[in-house]
Amino acid sequence: MALPHSPLLEPHSLSPLSFKFRHVIPLNNCLRTSIFAGKPFRLPETSRISIRRRRRAQVVASLGGLFGGIFKGTDTGESTRQQYAQTVALINGLEAQVSKLSDSELREKTLQFQQRAKQGESLDSLLPEAFAVIREASKRVLGLRPFDVQLIGGMVLHKGEIAEMRTGEGKTLVAILPAYLNALTGKGVHVVTVNDYLARRDCEWVGQVPRFLGLKVGLIQQNMTSEQRRENHLSDITYVTNSELGFDYLRDNLATEKC
Repeated sequence: MALPHSPLLEPHSLSPLSFKFRHVIPLNNCLRTSIFAGKPFRLPETSRISIRRRRRAQVVASLGGLFGGIFKGTDTGESTRQQYAQTVALINGLEAQVSKLSDSELREKTLQFQQRAKQGESLDSLLPEAFAVIREASKRVLGLRPFDVQLIGGMVLHKGEIAEMRTGEGKTLVAILPAYLNALTGKGVHVVTVNDYLARRDCEWVGQVPRFLGLKVGLIQQNMTSEQRRENHLSDITYVTNSELGFDYLRDNLATEKC
């Protein structure tokens, strides 16, 4: 049986709010911290959104210690730490070298990473250097040095899996690691939380780090106009609530005329 016509499944060439994102990072105490990846959802061809479903069953990585176990289970996270130990060692090995760079040289690294990504180098290959740079930037801007276990959390998110973290264990700081890395492709990253206050707080606080490194960081708030929303959605990294993101998608695909 044929489905009825739906404006949400048809392309709109005049859509005033068309925006992009490659990864979504929800930040709240229920969903934990995650990046969703997988198969493209049914979306209008003209929209640059690429919300992705999971190709496989959802994976939860227990990091143990700081992060706790899986659903209060007995897994201490040792297997996860061992899995990423070599990459953590690479990042730590770059720390002394990166710490000697001036602020301008550190920002120049972003341009170099972006160029290498455009030339086809994979994000996995860039990850150790990018994480070392974002860690150093965090030290300079926030006075916070991400721990090794937080680096692992960032790598877990980059893989499209879920790193379970309790309140106060650093979800906000961890999220900027994969957000910065994936923003290097120029396709944009959305960091999603549950209310306007948290979105604004995170944008103003940890958002200083990618700004320091030369990326544009945007924020979506409830009282913004369509033009303001569009501009912020086109940022390299955008902080937004789950409800605003959902309604922006609906407004985008229901629009038939330019505002």
